[in-house]
Amino acid sequence: MKPSTNHPKLQTARLVLRSLRMEDVDFIFKEWSDPAVTNYMRDEEPHKSREQAEERLRLLQTLDNSATPTWWGIENKEGGHLIGTCGYFGWDKQHRRAEIGYDLCADVWGQGLMPKALRALIRYGFEEMNLNRIEAMTHIENQRSQRVLTKLGFQLEGMLREYFCRDGIYNDQVQYSLLRREWML
Repeated sequence: MKPSTNHPKLQTARLVLRSLRMEDVDFIFKEWSDPAVTNYMRDEEPHKSREQAEERLRLLQTLDNSATPTWWGIENKEGGHLIGTCGYFGWDKQHRRAEIGYDLCADVWGQGLMPKALRALIRYGFEEMNLNRIEAMTHIENQRSQRVLTKLGFQLEGMLREYFCRDGIYNDQVQYSLLRREWML
């Protein structure tokens, strides 16, 4: 599947958010095979094969199978290589809401890159996708992700008890949201 031809590049001072290509499969395999990266993902076990990474990449590209792109690779301008992905899923056009998702290679954690990428993505969501509400869910123990969301102005709405099951263990999620009127302040 080809990525959307109208996929805009979103840029910050240090990052480029760009369409994902099939040539990115090795990056997807490297990142998504890292248990540290997938630890808090509600539906992902670490990838064990390149074929799983190809399937994941096709799925992420399928999210772009509309007039408005919804998933990007996060590229470091300095090295010109991917360091993560981010985007929207569960886009409800009628109610103008979508859930934001993101992941970052563990070797660049703690450098303040994800808030920068997400600021560009949030602007795109409100201005181009015409969203009124951006939702985010994260594992209750994922403090890094919760700090990112709070830093960006997301409000904690509550806990979803035993929201997903992995390896026979039920896990809680916390729900955050950011409204257009709050973002514009």
